[in-house]
Amino acid sequence: MNADDRTGPRPQGFSHRELREMLGAHVLGALGEPETVALRAHLDGCASCRADLEELAPLAGDLRLVDPDRAPGPVAPPRELGVRIARAVAAEAVLREHRDRRAVRRGRLRAVLVPVAAAAVAAVVTAIAVLPDDAPPPAPAVAFEQLPLRPLDPAVSADTATVVPHTWGLEVRMVAAGFGAGQTYRGIVRTTDGRSLPAGEFLGTGAKAVTCNLQTAVLRADAVDFTVVDSAGRTVLDLPLPVVRAG
Repeated sequence: MNADDRTGPRPQGFSHRELREMLGAHVLGALGEPETVALRAHLDGCASCRADLEELAPLAGDLRLVDPDRAPGPVAPPRELGVRIARAVAAEAVLREHRDRRAVRRGRLRAVLVPVAAAAVAAVVTAIAVLPDDAPPPAPAVAFEQLPLRPLDPAVSADTATVVPHTWGLEVRMVAAGFGAGQTYRGIVRTTDGRSLPAGEFLGTGAKAVTCNLQTAVLRADAVDFTVVDSAGRTVLDLPLPVVRAG
């Protein structure tokens, strides 16, 4: 579709180009009623055509004073007219291509920036909703614990684990290797009252080290031990958790 065809409204099925070409006949009063109605409706919403009409209107009075019988015969156009027209058409094509490329770039940027801006606004709104002006400052972060892991399977190798106490539970971050490739392993946390609660699962990767963040809904003060068991329930890794006081 030509860029001119996308400018302004298109009453009664006429394109913008067709309506613009009617301007000359309109100022001379030579348009039929359907075309006149369509053009007037188009002019209400097209500033470009209204500007062209204002330029043509003064010429209409002069043209009406011309006597056709006394007008000279047709004059041959200058030789360079065709060249000038061809150059103008080529220049318009280049400008139209540049406009189309800019429109595509703007669309791509909008597709990328709008979601990012929306996410940023949502984050700000959420922060305002969660932390009103009179909210107390957040509690200081609890120090992480760096504790030694004890492999109970000769194939498993591990060093230390990071224990992160959260308000909602406990997180154990560890890096270990030697778990059977493709086999399922489960984390289990034992509590002070003797319960054993799940703390997530992972797949073994053989000799390649696996990095896991295993979590459970048990507070740090209530946890006394963390273990990893294989699909048969056999303990392959142990992490004793020193007793801590709540609060």
